[in-house]
Amino acid sequence: MTLLEQVATSSVWGRTVQDADTSCELPNAGHLVAKSHRAALLQRFVEAQILPRLALASAGRCDAPSGNTSCEDDTAELVRLLMDRDDTKALTFVQILMRRGATPASLYLGLITQAGRRLGELWEEDRCDFALVTIGLGRLQQIVRALSPTFQTAAVPRSARADTTLLLPAPGEQHSLGLVILAEFFEREGWHVVGGPVSSGYNAAQLVRAHCVDVAGFSVASSGRLEALKACIRSVRSASRNRYLGVMVGGPLFLQHPELVTRVGADATAADAPGAVKKARELLAMRLAAD
Repeated sequence: MTLLEQVATSSVWGRTVQDADTSCELPNAGHLVAKSHRAALLQRFVEAQILPRLALASAGRCDAPSGNTSCEDDTAELVRLLMDRDDTKALTFVQILMRRGATPASLYLGLITQAGRRLGELWEEDRCDFALVTIGLGRLQQIVRALSPTFQTAAVPRSARADTTLLLPAPGEQHSLGLVILAEFFEREGWHVVGGPVSSGYNAAQLVRAHCVDVAGFSVASSGRLEALKACIRSVRSASRNRYLGVMVGGPLFLQHPELVTRVGADATAADAPGAVKKARELLAMRLAAD
């Protein structure tokens, strides 16, 4: 019997499933879980642990069925529709993919992320102006939010004392689709999310004074923003109500140059949104151990 079959059929879940460096927190020992609850937890396990690994293992291929088209074809089509005058066509295309078997998680981590990256490349190559890219990325954010109710059906109930994460773009960053997706994963795992892409004009230090933040996360796309990000992280640590504040940074730049994580004063980075949530939990555990 496979790991997933064991999880799906088990009537009593009182342990942590561990396989191939995965971790899925299950209810306390001795608690019986109804079939509907088991199905919801199984969905979260698959989307948070399995799909990201499949996406990494099959780079360049679609992570959800979409007829006879390739992943590159789907990405190109979505980008074209994002820049169409009709602002409904892109969402309709994504809804068609969902009817063919795609899940919000696979779309968040696959097609939507790839489309956002492609829009950025078109801008860098001077094949698309800033205004059009901004419109396209704005529509992608709308698609993410449209998929959110389905994605959050398997959410962990948020307690009154939920852990809090602050998510902000690095100072000067204009586009932050990744933060919208990241917030979805944190919220589904029961975190309280402060900030977000619309908070780019906010003072990060003021936010950590106003909220008891456990982990702060910043996204950056350009190496030209690193010094500003370093200064921002320094001010956030100084102003934080939590002396054990964990700081994470995200973006391809840090995956290509992991030494930059410590250079800007952060504690960690992650390859994708599920990995970021897992890393945040690890930072919290380190804080508790040090306290």
